[in-house]
Amino acid sequence: MIAQKPFHDLMSIHRQLSAMLAVAIALLFGPLAYADELVSLTTRPGVTQTILLWEPHQSNPETVILLIPGGPGNIGLGLKDGRVEAQAPYLFSDQRKALMQDGFAVAVINAPSDQTNMSQEYRASSNHAVDLKAVMREILRRFPKARLVLMAHSRGTVSAGYILQNMPDQVSAAVLFSGLHQASPPNTPTALAGPGLSKINWASQKVPVLLVHHIKDACWVAPFAAAAATHIPMIAVNGAANKDDESPCGPDTNHWFTGIESAVGQEAINWLSGKPWKRSLP
Repeated sequence: MIAQKPFHDLMSIHRQLSAMLAVAIALLFGPLAYADELVSLTTRPGVTQTILLWEPHQSNPETVILLIPGGPGNIGLGLKDGRVEAQAPYLFSDQRKALMQDGFAVAVINAPSDQTNMSQEYRASSNHAVDLKAVMREILRRFPKARLVLMAHSRGTVSAGYILQNMPDQVSAAVLFSGLHQASPPNTPTALAGPGLSKINWASQKVPVLLVHHIKDACWVAPFAAAAATHIPMIAVNGAANKDDESPCGPDTNHWFTGIESAVGQEAINWLSGKPWKRSLP
């Protein structure tokens, strides 16, 4: 007769095989399970508004961050080899761990399909308002129990300012990085030109706002002095002056908090979480 293995031995083998299968599945499909999600909304006739939802995230986060990139606002969202990619960099795009913390989810708004370079004028327009409302509505539909907060960078702070002025009941807080707190100087390129946030009456603003600004920000539309003059709670970031004087508003500069992005993001999360936060860095 053929000897049969004891039942507990068979169960042990079964568990080992199950574990090996789980590892194999994780190796094969794990990256796909955590691929970012591209959300497409039809916001206006013939116009598509896309959102990048960072993965992985909790199914029921306490807070959803709507991240509004600066510059043109067009980060080039699209599919490559079945995965979502942003062709252009944006603040925190390479420092996700700073924001993807317990209880948080992050959604990044792209420029709508009819805009390649969102100017200040467009960011304060009724069309942009329609798109923003649709985006916030979709986020809250997906996460009905979460609070929605804004994080905006550079020219993106103009979009955030519009929300704070005209839709304050939609958001719980806002963090403005390298904000445009003064009207642009003469001879500023058209897309950059405008009043920025200079017309906002911050004293009457009911939504909690935190500013994050580099003392040596050399971007001419975002001087530190203009941010400090608002008397809004602020994290003042210090460090060396820019090495690149030709593109002081671009990546790898103080305007983008180069070299200290993770620390800056952490303090913003601390503030949003009601934890102690530093008023100066480093």
